[in-house]
Amino acid sequence: MNSSVSPFASSSTQLSSGASKLTTSGTKLVSGAQSVASASTQVNTGVQEMSTKLKKMQTQTKELQAGLTTANQSLSKIGNGTATVNNYLKELQKSYVGNDFYMPKSELNSSAFKPSMNTYMSKNRKIAEITVVLNHDPSTTKAADQINTITSDVHAKLKHGTLKNAKVKIGGETSQTADLQKLANSDFKRTVIIMLIGIGIALMFVTRSLIQPMTIIGTLTVAYYSALSITKWISATFLSQSLLTWNTPFFSFIMLIALGTDYSIFLMMRYRDDASIIQDVRKRIINSSALIGTTVISAAIILGGTFAALMPSGVTTLIQVALAVIVGLILLVFMLPTIMPIMVKFTYPYVHDRMYDKDQKEQQNQRETE
Repeated sequence: MNSSVSPFASSSTQLSSGASKLTTSGTKLVSGAQSVASASTQVNTGVQEMSTKLKKMQTQTKELQAGLTTANQSLSKIGNGTATVNNYLKELQKSYVGNDFYMPKSELNSSAFKPSMNTYMSKNRKIAEITVVLNHDPSTTKAADQINTITSDVHAKLKHGTLKNAKVKIGGETSQTADLQKLANSDFKRTVIIMLIGIGIALMFVTRSLIQPMTIIGTLTVAYYSALSITKWISATFLSQSLLTWNTPFFSFIMLIALGTDYSIFLMMRYRDDASIIQDVRKRIINSSALIGTTVISAAIILGGTFAALMPSGVTTLIQVALAVIVGLILLVFMLPTIMPIMVKFTYPYVHDRMYDKDQKEQQNQRETE
């Protein structure tokens, strides 16, 4: 029994120790349960606060949607107003008010506008540059005519504005072409007037007539313009050059008029020299044309070959001048011997009609006798 009591006493001690631990754990468990209950209360409170905030957010979202709808409607009104303003500005542009460009004074000295002024104005702000882009090739006649129109319009506009004392200078490739064209046309007109007056006076002394020099000058002028037209067609067809160079008409005119005048003088001098031999002016001019025609044809062939040597040069001006002179010489060879007898007949229609009829009768009688 004593031996059995000792283990029982030891187990009782262990049981008492376990009961003490159980009591301690129960106390901790109670404390933990209290903590869990307190945390559950806090979680419940947080959930309630979150629910309240979600309700507020939902209300604010509805207000935001209403605000976006209002903003969308306002943007539509702004778009309609912009379209109305745009239409108004387009109509305003068509009126005289659209000719002026207005800018607020606050923008004139702004940092955004200053680079533009430095680009198109001098440092002292007294010289302004305006860039104009034409809708034609800068080297064409259309562009030169357009720049001349712009120049005249600018000078006309400035006369009635605040810049009436300003000086306007126009530069660029097209302006140079227009200036060159203007200079060439003025020189050409001056040369034409001087040459035709001088040639007319010389021919009046040679022919001792007024109608015959006018006829010769008219024939030369027709041959010149016909030669230019044919040369332009040949150049466009075979050289791919639709226009004549600016100096082709000038040199062609000088060469053709000079050569044509020489041939006319040869013809009329022969006509005068045969006055004592052939009384009838009609026979005389026909005889002179037949004799001088050989000389004219020979000279035309030689000069045509000389000018034809310019064609292999590859220079457009030389090729066109050579073509114009050759074509003009061919025309003169046929026109002068044809037109001059006709004009002499019109100039002296009845001077020697009786003598002409008498010669015709004598020739007819001689044929009958033979």
